[in-house]
Amino acid sequence: MIDEGFGSQDVEGRQRLIEAINSVRADFAKILVITHMEELRMLFSARIEVTKTERGSRVQVIAA
Repeated sequence: MIDEGFGSQDVEGRQRLIEAINSVRADFAKILVITHMEELRMLFSARIEVTKTERGSRVQVIAA
């Protein structure tokens, strides 16, 4: 699991992290990435999106 590992990186560092994730993707059943960065979130076709609302959190599963 990678929890907010992208926020402290510059653009080049984020690109290297994405390349590293993609290079090991076949070796794992699941890779979990937690991010609030819109441009990174959209790179993953399968994801779980959690949105805060007035009535609590809303969870949406987006399958690849």
